[in-house]
Amino acid sequence: MGFNTPVIISKSANVSRYSEIGEGTLIVKNIVINPGTQIGKNCIINTGSIIEHDCIIEDNVHIGPGAILSGGTHIGKNSFIGTGAIIIQNINISQDTLIGAGGVVVKDINKPGVYVGNPAKGIK
Repeated sequence: MGFNTPVIISKSANVSRYSEIGEGTLIVKNIVINPGTQIGKNCIINTGSIIEHDCIIEDNVHIGPGAILSGGTHIGKNSFIGTGAIIIQNINISQDTLIGAGGVVVKDINKPGVYVGNPAKGIK
């Protein structure tokens, strides 16, 4: 359409100047985004989430309130990380994946789908 959508960052968010945020991304209240993180276009990083160092979040990803991504995680495009979910360090999550609320991901998820529980397991 010939225009860029802005990045919107809440004043209460703590975003490292050594991170990259794609256009159209919304970062709401009380977020921590640490150095080396790359966030794609049109993402939502919701209230109270923590994105540790060196994470990659591809386009169109929603990180739910209170979710924690440990260092070095990679979230594929069009994915949803539910409220309070925890992704441990150096985990890769496929595109088109939903991690349910409170899910704990302790190993790579290579196949799109819905994953819930502790540890997170596929249900579809």
